[in-house]
Amino acid sequence: MIDFLNYIHRKQKDEILTEFEDDKVAKQYLDFLEKKEFIFYSTNSYFPDLSLRSINEDTSSIYFVTIVFSQFINENLDQIISNLNGLGVKRLHFHLTDEDSMSVIWNILNLLKFSRITNLSFTIPYQKIDKEIYKDNRLKTVYLYNSPKEKTIRNFEVSSFFIKKNSNNLFTPKFGLNTVDVNTNTFNIANNYNLSLYKTIFVDGNGIIRFNNLDRVNYGNITNSLHDIETKTIKKLSKIWNIQKKDIFPCNNCEFRFCCSATYIPKKENDKFEIECNYNPYNTELT
Repeated sequence: MIDFLNYIHRKQKDEILTEFEDDKVAKQYLDFLEKKEFIFYSTNSYFPDLSLRSINEDTSSIYFVTIVFSQFINENLDQIISNLNGLGVKRLHFHLTDEDSMSVIWNILNLLKFSRITNLSFTIPYQKIDKEIYKDNRLKTVYLYNSPKEKTIRNFEVSSFFIKKNSNNLFTPKFGLNTVDVNTNTFNIANNYNLSLYKTIFVDGNGIIRFNNLDRVNYGNITNSLHDIETKTIKKLSKIWNIQKKDIFPCNNCEFRFCCSATYIPKKENDKFEIECNYNPYNTELT
């Protein structure tokens, strides 16, 4: 769709219809774009092209954080949340392993009462949920793993996903529909940075900052001073953030390169950046 839009930009409608006269998909695209008022036709050029650098880019130093809860994290939770607030984190996810996670969740909710975080989620083992937590406006999603059956329940503004699989591979990078994020902001970020990794970190049970659960590089600790994280850690992370998908194989040939958020880390091989993805853009097959 994006490639099609770029191609027809500033062309005459009659010219487009003639060129794609026998292309059913192109006509479906045009009908959809017109119906949703995503495009319009004009004989005059009233609107200049927008810059590919988003004017609404988020000012947070770190935007999305996943934390594996542990005794160490619990003992340093006040300091961690203080750092998250200082970094401007908006989305926060906690992974819990306690069979009775409600007391931990309540403690986290209380500590976040005056935070800048607007989107909070948890993964927890299958258990009974205290429905009062659904009333917290920050809470958006709860994932319950090891569930006897799969289902989705909606309470207030919170979605609860019951999933059968265990926690072993919950955070292993994998492309799928749940990693596709289509909106103007992600498109603009993808044009300037690596959308999958930009301002996104994974914090293990020892507080070590990484890109995902398979990453073995230590970028610092979430309990370090805010100054150290902002000056040292983010400087290291940003080297990876700036590797765009147009420079990574096979992302550079993938139709999802502007909307994929699967957190694969590019590795340099023979002076080129590569990843091993479970999606093959050449035959459109998932593994």
